[in-house]
Amino acid sequence: MIGALTRLLTRLIVSLPGSWLIRMSGRPQMTASGGRVFDPAGQFIAVTAIKQGIFGLDETKTVPELREIWKKQMKPFEKPPLRGIRRQDRAVEVEGGSVTVAEFTHKTYQPGGPAVVYFHAGVYCAFGIWACRSTCEYLARELNAKVFAVGYRLAPEHPYPTPLNDADAALEWVRTNAADLQIDPERISVAGDSAGGNLTAVVCLRRRDNRKWLPKAQMMVYPMIDYTLSHPSIEELGEGHVLTRTQLEWARSNYLQGRPLEKDPYVSPLFATDLSGLPPAVVITAGFDLMRDEGKAYADRLVEDGVKTLYKEFTTEGHGFMAADATKSVRTANAEIAAMFKQLI
Repeated sequence: MIGALTRLLTRLIVSLPGSWLIRMSGRPQMTASGGRVFDPAGQFIAVTAIKQGIFGLDETKTVPELREIWKKQMKPFEKPPLRGIRRQDRAVEVEGGSVTVAEFTHKTYQPGGPAVVYFHAGVYCAFGIWACRSTCEYLARELNAKVFAVGYRLAPEHPYPTPLNDADAALEWVRTNAADLQIDPERISVAGDSAGGNLTAVVCLRRRDNRKWLPKAQMMVYPMIDYTLSHPSIEELGEGHVLTRTQLEWARSNYLQGRPLEKDPYVSPLFATDLSGLPPAVVITAGFDLMRDEGKAYADRLVEDGVKTLYKEFTTEGHGFMAADATKSVRTANAEIAAMFKQLI
């Protein structure tokens, strides 16, 4: 009941006039280079989240403690399961253990159709399938594809390359079991947001280098592409937003554990010398995301190296916007993102 009331109240508030929402946020209208203007509803949600300490980085807490805090913070905003979607969780064996792969199927799905293997966000440390569940349900419906969300193991308990290896093993499992899963083995694509966008890029890159079969297409939504944290948008937007430079530095320390791997292509795919031969790509960035510029740089590199690439910056949105679909602007953006990816899968 609390969750339903929270969602209803949020929807009512963000439907107010933009000028009201800016005043209610307590900040002047937020702008960024290039004449970008934050969507007022998005600004209100982001600033409110910051004021409430959502995703706040309390370094007196252990990473497992922070995970539980953040999950509880998001519980009131959790949407009910999408109608017409069936979920089935499966345990997939990986090196040194097992991971959960959640299969999402819409009632209109026809056997032998496409599949998408999805990698969730959370800077490799924080989240799980719960964070991408509603996105996967939405994509299963909009793409008319089975979506498989991968609960890869997290740092610092499982630093690089374990999340990458888990993601790759889960992808391989989906292809190996295509007949039982009732999917077309030639129409398996990969997608992810934030850290999951990084996994998407790196899984494809490493599989190409190892001469393994490649996904039909890849989609990276506001992806982490360069762990050197050296692009202009990192400096411009590194404070005062839901995701900050400090949080990225914390995540990097957990993921890499002090190893000088920032320019390793399987950590930062922007440093790969050659991107040719990779699957067709959708790359999505947000105007008010500190990782905006590295995502654009990766899309440009893909194009330069001959990879079919559909790129779009949603200039009025911030990092993580796909999940915050209480606003009209985000719902419109999500529909466009799904339509872009559907062209490739």
